[in-house]
Amino acid sequence: MATAAAADEPTVVMEEPLGKEDERIDEPAEAMEQIAEEWEEAAEPVEPMEQEAAVAEAEAEDGASLRPTLPVGRVKRIMRVDRDIKKVTSEATLLIAAATELFLGSLASGAYTAAARRGRRAVRAAHVRAAARAHRPTADFLLDCLPAEVEAPRARPAAGSAGCGGGGAREAKPLPRGTRRIDAFFQKVT
Repeated sequence: MATAAAADEPTVVMEEPLGKEDERIDEPAEAMEQIAEEWEEAAEPVEPMEQEAAVAEAEAEDGASLRPTLPVGRVKRIMRVDRDIKKVTSEATLLIAAATELFLGSLASGAYTAAARRGRRAVRAAHVRAAARAHRPTADFLLDCLPAEVEAPRARPAAGSAGCGGGGAREAKPLPRGTRRIDAFFQKVT
């Protein structure tokens, strides 16, 4: 019996490593099953409450980037200039401020592009007009508000170079209606 017991022992010892190898082989299969279950759970439709919570969380993360740099109080005051508007909600003010920033950013980038095309480093009013002209919806309302292209004022000649000892004749500015010049008192009335 001792021989039979001895013969059984090595088989048991030999079976143990085989059993451990079977467990190791089963571990990846179990892991794959677990991953498949997680994918199925993720694919299940999300309940509306969970979806709203996810949207609120995403908005909270984006909330910092949506804060306008324009002063909201001033935007609100500008909106109230219109006599038809009585009350303005804070949401509307934030949206108007954000839209204004986006519009100004678009206009500024267009003006920069126009300046770069002309080989200029500084952006001028002419570049802003060119950017407004390039974008048709902007041109429809903005070109009327922008000042017309004005030539640079010419340099005035020096006072002594005109040849007149008194500095030359000055053009009289038109007076507002119903007023008269202060020296009119001393003029002879005919």
